[in-house]
Amino acid sequence: MMDKATLRKDFLLKRISLTPEEAAIKNDLICRNVLESLTLSGTENIHIFLPQINKKEIDTWNIIRQLQIAFPNIRIAVPYVIPKTKEMEHYILNTQTHLITNQWGIPEPDPLTSQTIPVQEIDHIFIPLLAFDEQGYRVGYGGGYYDRFLAKCRPDAVKTGLSYFGPVANISDVDIYDIRMDACITPEKTWFW
Repeated sequence: MMDKATLRKDFLLKRISLTPEEAAIKNDLICRNVLESLTLSGTENIHIFLPQINKKEIDTWNIIRQLQIAFPNIRIAVPYVIPKTKEMEHYILNTQTHLITNQWGIPEPDPLTSQTIPVQEIDHIFIPLLAFDEQGYRVGYGGGYYDRFLAKCRPDAVKTGLSYFGPVANISDVDIYDIRMDACITPEKTWFW
């Protein structure tokens, strides 16, 4: 069993150590598994994070494009971190959405020109993570943004992590604020809980 701080450090290093070729292959496999694992009616509101390139996050742009092709009536929502808080707002991502780059190098919708979407309207959330365990708990960057967001979502909203790597056996310091995922998609397989 490992704690979040150790897992955070180890898996960030592991991810940054991927070659561009390895990352590209893993991204393609994750995208394929997303499309194979999802059961959608085609009218859902899907929340997905935009990648932090300097931390070699999963390239969600390809997933977004493939979802839009396969399900043209879904709405894609992306997060915006409210400055000087640990909270996020959520905005529709479409061809009119103007993106700005935040302090961490993450593209975000411009809140002055983008269409907001209430948390209660979100049906499916794709969650960023560094590591996860066999019980469905995740380790993020430690800011708590997604824990706060997920706590506000409807109980039936599907929570799916995206990970380059498979799970560890247990995260030793899971607490009451950690919300278990419903699934986690890796290049090799999709884990369900």
